[in-house]
Amino acid sequence: MSTEKKTGVKKNTGLYKLAAAHIDSAAETILNFRRHLHANPELSEEEAETKNYIIANIAKKEYIKLSEFEDTFGFWVDVIFKNDGYASGAAVLRADMDALPVIEETGLDFRSKITAKMHACGHDVHMTALYGALCAVIDNYDAFKNSINLSALRFVFQAAEEKSPGGASILVKHGVMQNVKMAFGLHVMPNLPSGAAALMEGPVMAAVDEFELEISGRGGHGAKPDEADDLILQASELISGVQKIISRKTSPFIPAVISFCTFHAGSARNILPARVNLSGTIRSLDPVTREALKVKLEHAIKSSCAEFGTEYNLRLINGYPVTINDKKAVEVFFPACEIVLGKGSVLRESDRSMGSEDFSYYAQKAPSAFVFFGCGEKDPALDYPLHHPRFNVKDADIINAAKIFAALCAEFCG
Repeated sequence: MSTEKKTGVKKNTGLYKLAAAHIDSAAETILNFRRHLHANPELSEEEAETKNYIIANIAKKEYIKLSEFEDTFGFWVDVIFKNDGYASGAAVLRADMDALPVIEETGLDFRSKITAKMHACGHDVHMTALYGALCAVIDNYDAFKNSINLSALRFVFQAAEEKSPGGASILVKHGVMQNVKMAFGLHVMPNLPSGAAALMEGPVMAAVDEFELEISGRGGHGAKPDEADDLILQASELISGVQKIISRKTSPFIPAVISFCTFHAGSARNILPARVNLSGTIRSLDPVTREALKVKLEHAIKSSCAEFGTEYNLRLINGYPVTINDKKAVEVFFPACEIVLGKGSVLRESDRSMGSEDFSYYAQKAPSAFVFFGCGEKDPALDYPLHHPRFNVKDADIINAAKIFAALCAEFCG
């Protein structure tokens, strides 16, 4: 199943071809690995069997060092090339492991066996791609060892990306980024066509913070609003007014969004409630703007309560930081993507995402790059977004993703 295209960019074409040949020859094994993961999804902080399955498939392989922990199902596998105490450093390649609480509707033969749990965000593909590359490197260990300029390649299988505070920060505390020169990640993206990718410098995924707000005041009869505090009116005006923070108090050149996503109030048609509960998210591609939005949101809430004579309780929950791609790391990752997908297939500029990623924690510790890997269908009727119950990734794209990780490993040779 040879899927790579010709390009003159790659500096280590020979070594990459050895790894790609292994992936082609093991394609059915790799795809069966994915099918098992897809059929047996586990939610954030529940990935015990996923971890066990991956480790069972690599435990007998040579040249590896496994690091696992009691407070997370995430782990990493080092392929050791130099016994120098990591003096030459390591490179991190990361995949996330968790599924989503979604009822699958794909109709696949290997669809989820677990009710209301599904790999609807492609994390089964990420794990499979990393596994395929890991096996390819080990299968060609001597060739890599003779030319690699690192002490080790670190293959990180990370739990709980979908659930803040996320699994990345736990692995960082355990030292996953110690002696690491660069870190790399990949995410399937159906908004990009199959056979394409997007790899940009700078901010690529937003920081996200959550908020929970309770406004309280005098409840009363719907017939006598003058004797009560109309919290529903206040909350409605607040929701509309907060959008001025984005349109008039934030630079139009810095993407940012505040979304109210829940609104709970009242228990009867003729009673004005004494309490309203709202919640939502704050997102930005700029760290300074991120902090400013939180301050401006609370200022708007305080002003609203002063006007209506009510009280509030605001809880801000810090989420993932901005994911920022480093220029040097992008330059390492780019040829690895291009040798697989073909010259001109890797966009250097594309839409940034207002979604968030805890890969950002790795990027805070070392130069890093995160690529958007296209898996979109040509037929719009078959093209479903991430988190959709019919989302799926084609086999050829999965093999290409494995080859990109393998090509990236070859970038550290020569």
